[in-house]
Amino acid sequence: MSIINEIHSFFVLLLALFTLAATFLALYSIGNAIRLRNVRLSWNSGKLWGYPLFSTLFVISSGIVIAISAVFQVEQYYTIFGCYAWMGISWWIASHLASKTYITDHGIVKNINDPSQTIAWHQICDYVEKPKSRGSDYLFMYQGSDTRNNSDKSVTRLELFVPDRKAAKFEKIVTLKVGKFLSPVSDIPFDIKTIE
Repeated sequence: MSIINEIHSFFVLLLALFTLAATFLALYSIGNAIRLRNVRLSWNSGKLWGYPLFSTLFVISSGIVIAISAVFQVEQYYTIFGCYAWMGISWWIASHLASKTYITDHGIVKNINDPSQTIAWHQICDYVEKPKSRGSDYLFMYQGSDTRNNSDKSVTRLELFVPDRKAAKFEKIVTLKVGKFLSPVSDIPFDIKTIE
């Protein structure tokens, strides 16, 4: 067996492992999205017109390569290109679901795969709104949910961009959930990056 065949086998095995991992990541993301209860509002937060940038570009590139291979009838690479396409679709599903913002009855979920970007309404101790050209930037300050350590009162922040088409409904939900205790600071100029 030549070294070229061994390298080819290694790369095919590596591709199969990455394809399997991307499939499990997509299934995990789908499971997290299904488990969300009482979703009142959601929107895409990706960098490419609301969709995830890199995974979208990867899926498009895979589609172009598959189309070229079909035109030139390169049949020995169909399996490899199929793995790339499946991996790209799985990656796109996972990143699309993870980049969506969900507003539920229980709180804000900025990334369904990252619990640190999920906050319950009762954790919010202050928030600031800054209007922008195509929406509003919100900065929520909240305390951790660790009830075992009551002496630690550190405040964490979560930045959230709300597009104009969702702003009115989002403001109603925020007013309903935390407006009884807090009111936004919206008329004072500030820079979100400097608030600690």
